[in-house]
Amino acid sequence: MTIPSRATIDTRRENVNQRLLFFYFGFSSLTLASRTPEIKHNLDVQNGIFGVLVSLSALGALIAFTFVGQMVHTIGVGPVLSVTSILLFGSISIIPHVHSIWKYTVLNIILGLSFNAHFIVLHDQAIRRQLINRKKSIPSLHGSFSLGCLLTTILSLLITPHVSLTWHVDILMGILFIGTIHSIIRMRTFLIRGSKADEYGLPVSSTHVWSLLRSDRYIAIAYVCAVMVEFSTNDWITLLSHQENGASSTLSIVPYLIFIVGMVTGRLGFHKLPGSKPDIFWIRISSRLGGIGFVAFLLLSKSFSHRNFAAAFAFETLAFLIGGLGGSFLAGVLTQIATERSNLPAGMVVAQLSFALTVLTLLLRLMISVIIQLTSITFGLMIPGALMIALSFFTQLGPPASSSDSSSKVS
Repeated sequence: MTIPSRATIDTRRENVNQRLLFFYFGFSSLTLASRTPEIKHNLDVQNGIFGVLVSLSALGALIAFTFVGQMVHTIGVGPVLSVTSILLFGSISIIPHVHSIWKYTVLNIILGLSFNAHFIVLHDQAIRRQLINRKKSIPSLHGSFSLGCLLTTILSLLITPHVSLTWHVDILMGILFIGTIHSIIRMRTFLIRGSKADEYGLPVSSTHVWSLLRSDRYIAIAYVCAVMVEFSTNDWITLLSHQENGASSTLSIVPYLIFIVGMVTGRLGFHKLPGSKPDIFWIRISSRLGGIGFVAFLLLSKSFSHRNFAAAFAFETLAFLIGGLGGSFLAGVLTQIATERSNLPAGMVVAQLSFALTVLTLLLRLMISVIIQLTSITFGLMIPGALMIALSFFTQLGPPASSSDSSSKVS
């Protein structure tokens, strides 16, 4: 019998707890999204206003991206991750208790800040450890995140008829917070420590974003095209099922569940794709098929919505299954490409890219909200579908940028 070495045991502990951190993050992130109709009912607002309120979480994200990369680089992952965990699980647990638009807006901004700060810290840790271990781990960690999303959606489907929104969220956030802190403690010897501030310790500013859009604009715009279906699904899918197709609050979670199944399947299965083809090949194929299927089946669902519930609901579910599969690994692969094209620390690259993403998606989410208010949720979702299709025509993601190009990103 072979006794595992200490190094092997440590590697396993690091891998398990890193996956758990992404899993807990995913489990928390969609807890509210799966019960959106109840939150909208608490606020008593129309679709367009609700869409604007949800979109304002981007303001918190913009705040996070201006200093979190700097904090991680300066004081290390552990302290920052502990604080973001408190803010993330705390803000999620309070939102179901709120009935005031203004209180919801403030909490939603705090949630946007904490969610994106948590995202930056986890990715900084994962990418830098990936470089040390010389093993690509981002797609599988995104799979753990999506598995958490899947299980929280299943949980919502099972308990929505029996458990109130507040009890559901309060108990769940308490459990996830304890689990997250436990994994942080278990990983303390592997967490990246801070280093003396240097030129990369600068906050990410609008100047940096403009530099990114100018020198590596294809990555920034491609990233927006890649994630808008996922963002818009999180915002609108349960309301689409409930309001336009007439599904019950419980049944309206089913298309969301199928969407997450598609995301998990694609992310966990990405490594099985033939390695003879470059990543950009699979990005183009997946975005084209996913975008076309998403748009086509949503339009079919709309055409049946007033005369055949079963057909409309089936087409809607199929649309989100295809959209989930098509968009599953796009963000993870593009994040990897972005870090390879830059000579900045991983945390700064993720923060810079995500800052640009937040600015652009804020405008798009507001545009989608206006279209939904004037027409319908289905027609508003045509925008993210079209953007996914557009990603398949990008031709300059190609090889990594030169060091000179990458260095031009920081003014």
